[in-house]
Amino acid sequence: MVCPPQRIEEEILGDDLEGYFSWLDALRESGSCNMMEAPRWLRDEFDITKKQSIDITSMWMQNFGKK
Repeated sequence: MVCPPQRIEEEILGDDLEGYFSWLDALRESGSCNMMEAPRWLRDEFDITKKQSIDITSMWMQNFGKK
């Protein structure tokens, strides 16, 4: 079953979505990795599941150009 994006975002918002986005921005600016590897880096840095890390990265990528 696939969760609608809004539901996923609501579940993650409790875990500070903006904080994850800021961390991903810093990771991108550092040039430490290809951002397709970002979900793994998120899991290594934060105590989140694989699905959460993929969802967070997907939302970050979708919102990247909107800032």
